[in-house]
Amino acid sequence: MKRTVSIILILVMAITIYIPMTAEHSYGASVRTAMPGLDSAEGRTYYYNKNNPFYAANLGGTNYSSSYKQYVIGNCTWYAYARASEMNGKWINSNFRWSASKWWDINKQNSYYPYGSTPKVGAIACYSNHVAVVEKVVNGKPYVSESGWKLSSSKPTSASQLYFHYGTPWYSSPKGYIYVGDASSNNSVDVSYNVKVTTSNLNMRTGPGKSYKTCGYIKPGTYAITQESDGWGKLSSNGYWVALKYTSKTSSSSDNGNSSSGTLYKVKVTASALNMRTGPGTSYSSRGKAVKGAIFDIVDTKDGWGQISTTGAWIKLSYTVAVNAEYNVKITAKDLNMRSGPGILYARKGYIKPGTYTIKATNGDWGQLKSNGYWIKLSYTTKI
Repeated sequence: MKRTVSIILILVMAITIYIPMTAEHSYGASVRTAMPGLDSAEGRTYYYNKNNPFYAANLGGTNYSSSYKQYVIGNCTWYAYARASEMNGKWINSNFRWSASKWWDINKQNSYYPYGSTPKVGAIACYSNHVAVVEKVVNGKPYVSESGWKLSSSKPTSASQLYFHYGTPWYSSPKGYIYVGDASSNNSVDVSYNVKVTTSNLNMRTGPGKSYKTCGYIKPGTYAITQESDGWGKLSSNGYWVALKYTSKTSSSSDNGNSSSGTLYKVKVTASALNMRTGPGTSYSSRGKAVKGAIFDIVDTKDGWGQISTTGAWIKLSYTVAVNAEYNVKITAKDLNMRSGPGILYARKGYIKPGTYTIKATNGDWGQLKSNGYWIKLSYTTKI
């Protein structure tokens, strides 16, 4: 009997010890302790794939670089872009196509993903001139997989010849961690309905959660929602997010954010961060900042200031340029994607056939189709 009890106790202790160890690195994919094989599924999908901007530019993997006249068999950005995408199950934001020294600031300035100082599995660790990916965290200590800049005169024939490291990070004192696994696109679903906002100070945010930065307030009215994520809804009018618990669904077809009623004209923000205020002047309190490239409908003007239709906030018009009215473009590509918003992170909505189409709004290099409201990449079109 005593022997039976002892065996049971040993089994219980073993299970108790085992559970936290396996839960330590259950995110997305198992811990990567070696470079993926050149012909492996994950390798072909993320590492040796031209959708990886660094591999496409011959800056990592097995390709020959004409700029360096050698093979780039190691590069931290090439590897981190691939590994973070692999763990995320989809490509991370394409704006991380610059040198490692810029990744932290690019994300912080544009709020593509949440970020912080705590290491988390799947996060991108950013250093002064290096990036790595957190594979597991033990007692607050991160273990990463990473690559580094390395050239070779010979073409690599196996993944073992590529520059790779797993374990304690090469560098200490990171700037912080980018939590790509917490991106809004991961858990969002496409929807189509309207909500009614009655509160006068409902925050808009760059993503679905309080960890994302505020972008002013939304005024009471009826708005169209295009995506949901964890109790948050994405506004069709400007792409910002609001907490749905402060709204109520409505069958009304009006949408204050999309309506052109009362709109004087559209403007595009040229400043890197333009203050929005509660009234037409610097003496009024701030209501957040508008990012460069944002496009707004202006419904009223006073003393060089314009009032935004979606929020009622005011912006200094000298830091904007007027956006041209509708125009036509010609599409010759056979498989041009349409998306729910202005960027590759928005949900794909099928393809558009070659032909002539009317663009009703622009946002950066993206244009919104008048026919269905979806967005296309304007660099693949010709203005006519």
